[in-house]
Amino acid sequence: MRFKQIALVCFIPTLLLNSTAFAAQTQKPNILLIVADDLGFSDTEPFGGEIHTPNLKKLATQGAVLSNFYAGPTCSVTRSMLLTGNDNHQAGIGSMSEFLQPKQKGKPGYEGRLNDKVITIAEVLKQNGYATFMAGKWHLGGTPESIPSARGFSNSFALLQGGAAHFDSSPMFPGNYKARYLNNGKEEALPEKFYSSDFYTDKMISYLKDHREKNQPFFA
Repeated sequence: MRFKQIALVCFIPTLLLNSTAFAAQTQKPNILLIVADDLGFSDTEPFGGEIHTPNLKKLATQGAVLSNFYAGPTCSVTRSMLLTGNDNHQAGIGSMSEFLQPKQKGKPGYEGRLNDKVITIAEVLKQNGYATFMAGKWHLGGTPESIPSARGFSNSFALLQGGAAHFDSSPMFPGNYKARYLNNGKEEALPEKFYSSDFYTDKMISYLKDHREKNQPFFA
């Protein structure tokens, strides 16, 4: 069986005051999704954190707040569920690829990448008229069929592995392979004075600025 479902949240207006209000409600919304690895639910200010984060608080108060969810204990496991709406085993990420046990490798559900049994929210939205952007850590596979540009993202700059140095492509742990970065599907060297958080943020802002004048919703 092929699991090509995706979880969608629908907000349906119950009262339409006039045709103008109806048109406003039926416009496709822009969607901004920010993923932070290993972040606890109550680590940020909107949910009880002690560190002052006004921008995150503003995003929470003006956006959708979820309080009931199913997540995994590691980064790529959670990310696979978030982007597909499926259990991580159905998506091919039964465990982080770096920690697959010999008896798991090659078995269904432990491909170590997004498999072809699921469809991502980026693919669904792109098919429905959205521009789709991604910048940051991917960690959902480095094969040609599993990189961001092959899984629904129109523009992307991605670190393929689970982590790397903030200032260059040095691996996260000694002995690991050098980090790989793809710019719209093509491997690219990092610029001078690279710092990961700043670079990813600036890259996403540039995508959104270039898209500003287009009459097209975005998923970023």
